[in-house]
Amino acid sequence: MNVDTADLIPVTVLTGFLGSGKTTLLNRLVRQPAMKDALVVINEFGDIGLDHRLVAESDEHTVVEMSSGCLCCTIRGDLSRNVQQACEAVEREGGQPFSRVIIETTGLADPAPILHTLMTDHWLAHRFALDGVICLVDSASGISTLNAHRESQRQVAVADRLLLTKTDLVDEERLSRLASHLAAINPAAEQLQVRHGELAAEYVVGSSLPAKGQRAEGWLRAASYAQVSPAMGMAPPTPGALVTMMAPASGPALTRHGEQIRSFCFTVEQPIAPEILEDWLDLLMSLLGDKILRVKAIVKIAGREQPLALHGVQHIFHPPEPLPVEACRDGVSRFVFITNGVAPEAVTQLFDYFQPAQAT
Repeated sequence: MNVDTADLIPVTVLTGFLGSGKTTLLNRLVRQPAMKDALVVINEFGDIGLDHRLVAESDEHTVVEMSSGCLCCTIRGDLSRNVQQACEAVEREGGQPFSRVIIETTGLADPAPILHTLMTDHWLAHRFALDGVICLVDSASGISTLNAHRESQRQVAVADRLLLTKTDLVDEERLSRLASHLAAINPAAEQLQVRHGELAAEYVVGSSLPAKGQRAEGWLRAASYAQVSPAMGMAPPTPGALVTMMAPASGPALTRHGEQIRSFCFTVEQPIAPEILEDWLDLLMSLLGDKILRVKAIVKIAGREQPLALHGVQHIFHPPEPLPVEACRDGVSRFVFITNGVAPEAVTQLFDYFQPAQAT
């Protein structure tokens, strides 16, 4: 069954570690006109939930509480069931269909499995599309939390946008160190400062796949990566494909207890044959899919005028989105990978494996 993504309801995943201010932000957001007719799903951990009682309710949106478990590991099936029940209730009552969905995760949730569920659950995937992942980071405790908690690292790693909260509690030097720390994990994520949960909804919604050429670079943010030479331990450029490897300009990957969250980008200067792209991604995901937290790419396909936007989470990819020609005028394909313990050269060398042999 082919689905026109333009007809799908956008879903925003709101994540962030314990105490980062998710509920405060959400309470401000739902009062804004952009959140009219929104379904808000609040995942609370424990039999007695409190967060959903702190979110303003009105006739313009519906709040659904999911408790007794965490979406990322125990009750992912409940996500589909709860959303379906909410949609059916609105339809029975003759209400306005939901315009969007906001999912607030628990502070201990790893967002990647949630994104995976949105893409693989049959009922959800045919009705909803990921609009973006927003991660809140406590400016006062952010660095210590990242160093101590694996979940916090992953929340930052897969985000499209990072919201730095409680900035009034720290000085500029500490805020700058946190910003650099976050950029080392995920340079592709835009960072915004938030005070007292006050933020226009436009900074939370609409951070997904670029619908217009001028948004393409803002979505991929490949310019956040600096070119890396072979002397720094990366694989040398692939002669046939003219591959250039890039890494975060701000510093090395974050390592904790044997885990290594890496963010890197590589570009391919020649148009890529569709069969090579498909075979490479299939093999890459079958071998390393559980360690690839997220993939974003704008790809120039051989024989096709329009470039494609690719977005993947672990083993699963969204259907490719065609982009306007101006999204890739230079004809260079750009791939951004967020991985856990995957060396960048493993990705590029696998790509090189599918390149035609060069004439001697």
